Amino acid sequence: MISTQFIKMHNKLKNEPIVMARVVNTQTVSFNDWCARMANGSTVTAADVAAVMQQIEDKLPEIVSLNAKVICSPNGLVFRPKVSGSISQSQLKERLTARKEAEKDPEKAAHINVDRELSTSDLSLSDCIATIEVDLPRNWSAIFRKRVELKRVKKALAEEVAEEPEPENNTEPTNGSEEGPVNP
Repeated sequence: MISTQFIKMHNKLKNEPIVMARVVNTQTVSFNDWCARMANGSTVTAADVAAVMQQIEDKLPEIVSLNAKVICSPNGLVFRPKVSGSISQSQLKERLTARKEAEKDPEKAAHINVDRELSTSDLSLSDCIATIEVDLPRNWSAIFRKRVELKRVKKALAEEVAEEPEPENNTEPTNGSEEGPVNP
C-alpha cells in the first residue's frame, strides 16, 4: 500500500492554487532482502543473486563508459551514457569579464570582447557532466498501476478533509513472496 499525502500549493507559473499528491513514508528494501526476494522461487540462492548484482555494479559503468548502451532485459531495460551541459549568453559574459579583469597584460585584456555572441565553442568539456541514464520498460508502469493500492495518510494542508477511516491491512509477505501489501 502506498501512503499518499495531498498538499495544497500555489503554482507561481499559472498563478493559481494546485493540489498535488506525493508519496510519503517510503520503505527501504535492503540489498540482502532484495537478493532473497530475487532468489525466491528459482534455482539460484540469494548469494548467487548477490554475486550477479555485484558484477552488474562493477561492469555496467565500464561498458557504458565505452559509449555503449546496455539492454538488460527483453522488455527494454536500458542503461546508456548521457552528457549534459550548457552555457548561456549571460554566463559567457560573466566568464569573459572575469578573464578580462584577471588578465595582467593590458594589451591582451583589451582584445577580450565581453559582449560578443555566444558560439558552440564556448561550451567546454569541463562544463559537461557524464551520467548513466536508465530507460525503464514501458510496460513496467502499467504493471505497477495494476498492483498498487493507494492510501491517504494526512489531511491536506490549508483545508479540512472528511474521509471515512480505512480498515487496517496487516498482511505481510511471507518468505519474501509477493502475497500481499506491506504497511509502513
